[in-house]
Amino acid sequence: MENITKKERDCLITIKESSNGPFPVRLKDLSASMNIKPPSVLEILTRLQEKGLIKKDRGMVALTDKGEETYRRIVMVHRTLEVLYSRSGIDANDACKKIGNFDFLVDYDDAKKISASIGNPKTCPHGKKIDGS
Repeated sequence: MENITKKERDCLITIKESSNGPFPVRLKDLSASMNIKPPSVLEILTRLQEKGLIKKDRGMVALTDKGEETYRRIVMVHRTLEVLYSRSGIDANDACKKIGNFDFLVDYDDAKKISASIGNPKTCPHGKKIDGS
């Protein structure tokens, strides 16, 4: 998985989850959703574009195929760790917040091993699908 920062992770997640189907996200909407000033968002987007994770066109932003794969892996790691944390007695919402601070740092192959060790769960505690393929 591509090495990314926490802000880049948050931006990727926001782009994916704010887009409306095949329609890309507008830069100003991304800035508002992330509660970050447009110049700061633009700086993050430039780094993501240099890494091949997003494409920008006339104020619109979308994930590339590589960005989609990075998003999918982050979400798989996040949801797998949510299951692990919640089964350990940590509140699912607390687990989600805590895991969001480091899920992008966890190796995808390690997360697959964790998933296997906890029975390859199909959904996270919030009922969202875990795609481990």
